[in-house]
Amino acid sequence: MDEHRPTIRRQLTRIVLIPSISFLVLWAAMAAVETAQAGSLLLSVASGRDGIAAVDRLADDLRAERRLTQIHLGDPDDAETRRALADQRERTDAAARRVAGEPALTWRGEPLPGARAFAPQSDRLAALRAAADRPGADRVRTLTGYSDLIEETSEATAALLRPLEQGAGASGAALARRLITAHEQFARSDALLAGAIAAGGMEYQETAHFTYLTASYRDTLAETSDEMNGATLRRRNALVASEPWTSAERFSRSVVTRPPIDQEGSGPASWNTEIDVGAQEWNRAATAAEPAMARMVAAQIDRTVDSAWTAAVHRLALGAAGSAVTLLAGIAAIVAASRSSRKLTARLRRLRDDALSLADSRLPTIASRARTGRRVDVTAELPRLDYGADELGQVADAFNTAQRTAVGAAVKEAEIRRGANRVFLGIAYRNQALVQRQLRVLDEIEADEEDPGALRRLFDLDHLTTRARRYADNLIILGGAGSARRWREPLPLADVLRGAITETEEFGRVRLTSAPRARLSGAAVADIVHLLAELIENATQFSPHTSAVDVNCGRVNGGIAVEIEDRGLGLTDRGYAEADRVLGEAPDFDVMALPEEPRLGLFVVARLAARHGVAVRLRPSPYGGTSATVVVPDRLVEWAPAAPPGPPPALAEHRSGAGPVPEGDDGRG
Repeated sequence: MDEHRPTIRRQLTRIVLIPSISFLVLWAAMAAVETAQAGSLLLSVASGRDGIAAVDRLADDLRAERRLTQIHLGDPDDAETRRALADQRERTDAAARRVAGEPALTWRGEPLPGARAFAPQSDRLAALRAAADRPGADRVRTLTGYSDLIEETSEATAALLRPLEQGAGASGAALARRLITAHEQFARSDALLAGAIAAGGMEYQETAHFTYLTASYRDTLAETSDEMNGATLRRRNALVASEPWTSAERFSRSVVTRPPIDQEGSGPASWNTEIDVGAQEWNRAATAAEPAMARMVAAQIDRTVDSAWTAAVHRLALGAAGSAVTLLAGIAAIVAASRSSRKLTARLRRLRDDALSLADSRLPTIASRARTGRRVDVTAELPRLDYGADELGQVADAFNTAQRTAVGAAVKEAEIRRGANRVFLGIAYRNQALVQRQLRVLDEIEADEEDPGALRRLFDLDHLTTRARRYADNLIILGGAGSARRWREPLPLADVLRGAITETEEFGRVRLTSAPRARLSGAAVADIVHLLAELIENATQFSPHTSAVDVNCGRVNGGIAVEIEDRGLGLTDRGYAEADRVLGEAPDFDVMALPEEPRLGLFVVARLAARHGVAVRLRPSPYGGTSATVVVPDRLVEWAPAAPPGPPPALAEHRSGAGPVPEGDDGRG
């Protein structure tokens, strides 16, 4: 072999090594990873912004519902509060549905930890409302229940902020979480005081909780003032300087610092529940201060999200620059590799097209011609693929050899099958002729015999010979030829059914229960009798000898249905599926493809059914066996006029050899 001749291996080596070495030398991998991380952060920022907005809306609606619930529990008779609460619950439900459908709040189809309480399958909010609506509901417990749900929203917001903690964004996210907590503490204290005002007093436990809440959010605002900047700081300063905030602080301090003991009169001392704050003045102050505080929190969250977005864009720009450098180096390597691979690619494409053309069109055509008996010259009809002397040319030579071997084998197999089929049909026709002669001889002996016992044995022999004729017909049908029996005129359907029954070995077990007044087309009589006889014989062979086989016939949509039902063991699901496949496709009969225990009757039935458009289906019988349904199409049936009133005609008794009598035959078709 010429060492300087180009080979596929050398070309592939150049294609792979040149770009691989270039990409390994450069830092493409690191740039790609950095770009992917920056893109992931951008997606997290974008989805987190939408998720935080949805959670904030839900938290605001929950706070409003909590406040109205506290007022309602303090004064259950206030109709206006009840209406406002009902409207607010609808708004809360709408916000909860938006949170449940927000993609940013799910991970692999499951809600994030803070959003699980608002998933469609969760009943926490409904249970809390039901408890609050019961007479005598506890305000403290209800306040705690709503606060726990709002804490879930805070947890969801924290989960969305967590991916944004990149570099300088970490401190901003931490500050946002602290301000969210302070906002919730203020809103909780507002709801607690509003409910106590409506109830007409604040108990010791409520006062202690209120004191803790007010001290907590004041401390948070004082401690975080140095960490704030920008819009957050401006809104914080505007908040603490506003008249509503000042009033709210004055009212809350008066509640906390009121005298704790009530010593009116001479009775024992008790906790002072009286609140020196009116509902309207507290509502004016709190409902104006709470949105201002919410705007301060929103400003910090926006600042955190914007900071994370800027960091992600910066990282993405760096990654894109690195990728561009890597791409330029890769392009240089790929251009060098593509020049050497272009010729190889063209040759491979041409080989593929030629091979597909042979496999898809020429080879099937040649094989079909061989199966139909026409002469095939393999060398002349299969062009040789010539692709040179390298490895690609060797592949083409191997394909040439393979296709010629395959076509030669197909031609040889077709010749063998045609020869075997001719021998097969020759034996079948000779066997059929002998059976026909035997039937004629039996007819002559039966006509001369007068002894009843001998005549009965002759009838049994006549019946066995009739079955032998049907088996000979099976061979002819499987060989692809038609039955020798023909009828010119239509025959009554009852005679067709009787003829099929009498061609079976145990015809005495078969009960014909019904047969409509109709005639079957003469061209189909022989094949339909044969088809039904095969199915009836299967039913008698695979059912107990003491049981009956019922044959029922009736008109259906599109034709006549003949149902053959036995009481045997039936088939397995796989057996029914295999039988339906054979009956539905009418496969070519191939002795080499038969199973160890072939059921030739199914092949015969499938061939006959396909010949006349008859539908055959097997299914389990209610009696435990198998029910075979044969639907003969309307085009093969002639319906008789309705019978005059009177008793229905009785079906004739069966006799061995009795059945439809074809024209020009010996009484057995």
